[in-house]
Amino acid sequence: MNTSFRSIAGWTLLLLLLIQFIPLRRINPAATDSNSFKAPQPIQRVVKTACYDCHSYETHWPRAAYIAPASWVIYRTVSAGRNALNFSEWESAKNEKTEKLRTTMLQTVEKGTAHQRLYYLWKPQSALSPRERGAVITWLKASLQKP
Repeated sequence: MNTSFRSIAGWTLLLLLLIQFIPLRRINPAATDSNSFKAPQPIQRVVKTACYDCHSYETHWPRAAYIAPASWVIYRTVSAGRNALNFSEWESAKNEKTEKLRTTMLQTVEKGTAHQRLYYLWKPQSALSPRERGAVITWLKASLQKP
């Protein structure tokens, strides 16, 4: 069977068109204020800028999130981020879980933003500056020391 470039290109184009119809749940459930992340205003602002796109129900879905196969990668990244840490459900977590989340968050912030390099390459304005990172680390350490 001799396949030509036009045939391969045609089938590829058809496949790319068909995969656009695979549904994904790109939704942002309503978050209640009573469950949302509580912190001092500067810390909330920093965390909101750097983390909320993947770790909350306040995700700003980019245009690429509606075009397969990029949409699959973005959807999986956001789903994994929400499962690991969701600021929209922060206060509804039990105290011991919140402490574990703070510890994990502290370890991640101390290492840097390398956990999602592609995101921070795409949106460099979301990366924490050294000063912001220091403020978040100081707040997390202080909050972990409280009884």
